[in-house]
Amino acid sequence: MIGAILVAFNDVTKRATATIELRKVVAVHDDNDLVSDSSLRRRTSDSYDAIFKVERSFRLVFGDGEEIEFFADTDEEKAKW
Repeated sequence: MIGAILVAFNDVTKRATATIELRKVVAVHDDNDLVSDSSLRRRTSDSYDAIFKVERSFRLVFGDGEEIEFFADTDEEKAKW
């Protein structure tokens, strides 16, 4: 984290590979909550993520409709996020 920017680094090269401006996030969705039909319709038609959920996953939703999914290794790590 650098201020409100999340920076991803390559483990081998130690170079920044991506940045995410967290100020632009409008919602966080816990993908492990029960999925309703209305939430399935909100996802893109070619996305099966809502149907085949990954344990301990959550999504950051941006104002332009873009979404980024994250996964935690443990429940404790997810709670920290």
